[in-house]
Amino acid sequence: MSSRNYKIILTLLAVVALTVNSFNQRMLNGRRDALGLTRIEPLENAPPVLAFTTVALGGFRGLIVNYLFIRSNQLQRDGKYFETMTLGDWITKLQPTFTPVWRYQAWNMAYNISRTFEDPVDRWRWVWAGITLLRDEGLKYNPTDTGMYWELGWLFLDKIGRFTDQSHFQYKRLFASMMQNIFVDGRPDIEGWAGPQSEKQKESLRLLKDSLKMEPERVARVDDFYGPLDWRLPESHAIYWAEIGRENSTEGDIIEVYRVIWQAMQIAFQRGRININPHDGSVEFSKNLDIIDKVHRTYEQFKMYYPAKADYISRSQEMFMQDAIYFLYLNYDLKEAAKWYKFYRESNIGIYDWVDEMPLDEFVMLRIQMDVNTTGVFKVKTIIEAYLQNYYYYLALGEDKRAQGTAAFAKKIYRKYHERMSEASNEMHGYSSFESVQMSVLANCLAGNGRFNPVMSNRLRVRLGLGQDWKDKLRPDVLRNIKLSQELRDLIRDAESADTTSDDKAPQRRPGLNTVIDDAEVKKAQQDASSKKK
Repeated sequence: MSSRNYKIILTLLAVVALTVNSFNQRMLNGRRDALGLTRIEPLENAPPVLAFTTVALGGFRGLIVNYLFIRSNQLQRDGKYFETMTLGDWITKLQPTFTPVWRYQAWNMAYNISRTFEDPVDRWRWVWAGITLLRDEGLKYNPTDTGMYWELGWLFLDKIGRFTDQSHFQYKRLFASMMQNIFVDGRPDIEGWAGPQSEKQKESLRLLKDSLKMEPERVARVDDFYGPLDWRLPESHAIYWAEIGRENSTEGDIIEVYRVIWQAMQIAFQRGRININPHDGSVEFSKNLDIIDKVHRTYEQFKMYYPAKADYISRSQEMFMQDAIYFLYLNYDLKEAAKWYKFYRESNIGIYDWVDEMPLDEFVMLRIQMDVNTTGVFKVKTIIEAYLQNYYYYLALGEDKRAQGTAAFAKKIYRKYHERMSEASNEMHGYSSFESVQMSVLANCLAGNGRFNPVMSNRLRVRLGLGQDWKDKLRPDVLRNIKLSQELRDLIRDAESADTTSDDKAPQRRPGLNTVIDDAEVKKAQQDASSKKK
């Protein structure tokens, strides 16, 4: 056979082999895609050199990823966050299972890029972009990685739920407004989603699945196990995604998602109720006293999963138990307060032995004094809210004198604490005016929350001269509709003027709820209780 014919035959064989291989490759690619094995998508908007190199090197794309990752770290150190984001986008397309890049990309958007903008709305867009990147894209390719679920839960918990950003209060308001369209009044419409009938229910279900990537059945399970939760708050979503991570993760340290659940449950108790004032759109937060038993269970489970930190967790648990007893008492749920106080004193959680011999009402009064003098804005605001709820409750019962005394005391606490807060601190923490807190609590009472059943809500509504359409007419001036006797007007004037007088009064052994005791009495009561125990 001549050399010419030999070359022709080899060329024909190569063409046939390549043709057969193309058909086989197409079939193999289809099967790999059906089995979820093909995760590489073509690069979009990449420079021609990078696009050509990616195709040419094929299996050597790992080398490209290494180079891009090194370059990305250099840009990060130089503070070039937007350029870093571009490289990160290419890396995630080249290696979508390389989770550190997904996590860094989301963190970079939420914590670095967002800070380059002054407008809170512009900042919020980047915070939300980081969350959606992890949730919608990263988890699609890495559904079993613990770190991905931790990062997503942490963005909800820390960036939106806490005070790490000066615009955090605007984030909470924007997030609540977005969730209100899906979770009406913060609650999941379990029955409506199971068989949606109205267009509103269908749209709510569509947004839940398509926009939030959440499953209605799983939302129901999480809410039943950890709630009732207000799903307009970021803590609820942190719990949801951490719970999915707990169920699905096979890679990484599972304790990370347990930590997110534990911390989110603490915050859900501390400020797990939200009320959007229909008058001015302002947002108010209050404690969720309905999940005390669920939070306690979370502490016990976390100690079991994380025995190395059991002592630290127990100290935090004791603070939670004291808060739970305290605020149950302030909200006049005396039976539950007494039950948990008994459990607290008989358990081995406590480290403060001076509590053992102290009656419940004295314990509460000590806490009021300590909180007003030393604690943060949300605890003091919760005390004020509890007294205002009692104020409306007494108004509904017709006990005007007791109601006005309670309201005056709430205002006194507000003024005493407000004096300690600088203007900058007030703005940072979203500290509200007394009138705003008063109207927020009123809206909750009229809606039938807390101590207010439908009968009491209607009595209060009638007392204020409001109709069934009270949400449209809720204004601060509705409180002026209450007709007071001259005697009560004198009482209010005297109570408010007492704010300017001295608090140097002789300590009482069993102070009533309308007494503010001083620091000397706090120390004395602790010492007396400790000496009795000895």
